[in-house]
Amino acid sequence: MTSQAKYRFKIDGFAPESMPFGRLVEYYQELKRMFGSEDGIHLLNIIEGSHESAFSIDRSFETSFRKRLYEVQEGTANKVAMRAHSVINAMLAEDGTSGSLYDNDGANIIVFPGRKSEKNTGFKIRDTATFTGELYHISGAAGDAKARIATETYGVVFCTTTRDIAKSLRDFLFEDVRVNGRGIWAKLDDGSWSIEDFVITDFSPVKAESLRSAIDRIRSLDLHWPTDPLGEIRDLEERVFGVK
Repeated sequence: MTSQAKYRFKIDGFAPESMPFGRLVEYYQELKRMFGSEDGIHLLNIIEGSHESAFSIDRSFETSFRKRLYEVQEGTANKVAMRAHSVINAMLAEDGTSGSLYDNDGANIIVFPGRKSEKNTGFKIRDTATFTGELYHISGAAGDAKARIATETYGVVFCTTTRDIAKSLRDFLFEDVRVNGRGIWAKLDDGSWSIEDFVITDFSPVKAESLRSAIDRIRSLDLHWPTDPLGEIRDLEERVFGVK
């Protein structure tokens, strides 16, 4: 058998018998995205006491694996990996706990503060909000539905909505959408804002368009542009306000 290195992903405050299987699968999905590949990674065991998932990494894959983890630590990993890191932390906060990824020697490789990060919150206020981002996750529940939207400004926003709106959103999975609704605005100590507990009341798709295509589209409208726009404005002022 190929020599393997071992890592553990620990979720504080849970035990194997108290962790819902569906939720655990969600964590594994995000870990896979953060790791960058499932090749060379094997689930060895679920350790009792807390909830620890033990993974082994093929030695042939460990160099690129550790490089990926270092980039996540430094915030320089690609968009998919950093988004997954953000989602795992948000999930832990949602579950009222925290977590960590550490190696077999006990070195803490990546810390997920989860609920502990709430200590960095200055104050919170519930208000309306509108933001744009990529819709990349929809799941259903008995009474409502959940969605996750990745934004440039607020990171990953966890949302709830009605099943009817979720059905309409489903057509725009992995596309940019603009959503409206109400949520909790939380101001952090560093001056930035995050959005929590957001309820989507309506949305609209956002068409991604390059600057060149936008210019070409405007030109195709065959609009009449005056040769002297400033002169046109002066004439308008004279007609309307009597200004000379």
